[in-house]
Amino acid sequence: MATVAARAHARPAEEEQAAEQVGAPSFSDLVRAHFRREQELQANGAASPATDEEYRARLAEFEREEGELSSVYWSTRKASAVAITVKTLSERRHLFAETEVEVRLHRVTDWVTKNAEPIAELLHECDLLAIRAGEILRGTSERIALQWIYSVQEHVLGFIERTDRRDAAKERDLVASQRRELSRIEQYYLRAGAKTGRIVYVSGMLTGATFLVTACALISVGLAIGSDYGGRKAQLLVLCAGAGAVGALVSVLARMGTGGGQFTVDFEVGRPLLRRLGLYKPFVGAIFGVALYFLLASGLLRTQPPNHSGTLFFYGIIAFFAGFSERFTSVTFGQAEQLITGESPPAAPPPADPPTDAAST
Repeated sequence: MATVAARAHARPAEEEQAAEQVGAPSFSDLVRAHFRREQELQANGAASPATDEEYRARLAEFEREEGELSSVYWSTRKASAVAITVKTLSERRHLFAETEVEVRLHRVTDWVTKNAEPIAELLHECDLLAIRAGEILRGTSERIALQWIYSVQEHVLGFIERTDRRDAAKERDLVASQRRELSRIEQYYLRAGAKTGRIVYVSGMLTGATFLVTACALISVGLAIGSDYGGRKAQLLVLCAGAGAVGALVSVLARMGTGGGQFTVDFEVGRPLLRRLGLYKPFVGAIFGVALYFLLASGLLRTQPPNHSGTLFFYGIIAFFAGFSERFTSVTFGQAEQLITGESPPAAPPPADPPTDAAST
């Protein structure tokens, strides 16, 4: 019995080789421990206490680091497996938190696919797509994408388990069919990623706009204490900054609501960068609003408020337009540039000659 146990604990030479692994470093140890346990179960009908204890210890360590095993497929031929873990990050739901769980895909399959290069390449493509989905998606869409990718890897490993001898033709058919499935998963990821990117971008904009509007409101209250002419100008300046920031926010929200691809972001630049880009947008709108206020107040365009009582509303709506419409701002500053430089606007192209009728000649 001691000899059998010693043989069961002796690791095959192939287990000492480097294995292709995706996920936590402890997953390969767990896979090897499970494989040794299964070998003893098949050979002796029961695993030795030491082997069973090692497997349970590896499983506890892995789940402590990575979370609970949600789905797992163990290979019975070699020490290989694919799995999904779900780790709870917080017991409570937070209103502003991005996610309450962390979903990860794990794979150790080098030993079972070392003689099947097309299948190994397919599994590698699955890993790349899982990395993209894990970095960009959150919540339900992330779990759907990763579970879908896991089902492809599980199906591929099941094919290897069911095949006694390697059949190149069947492998090509399998790889072709699963690549089509992987293409459908990628299309889902691209749709979900585009929506996620817009949400992250707008969340950054909301943060920036809230900060700017709050700061402008506090400054306006402070300036309201003074009633001199300089204080009035400062109030208009602060108003234009806040109105420009709000205009930039409303512009993005309006384009998102209309659909038709009018508002797109490169979501694969990453969530932190997307949020920072959104954060800067209200500041750009505020700068446009202030710059347009300076332009109109200077009298360069010879545009004045309708009356003194409407000055506040006049500059407020103009600053809002400056943040809302880049075209409006571009045209307005273009006119100012022509007045300063003395350049005349480009002449309209001459009308095209009417087509001649060959029959009349």
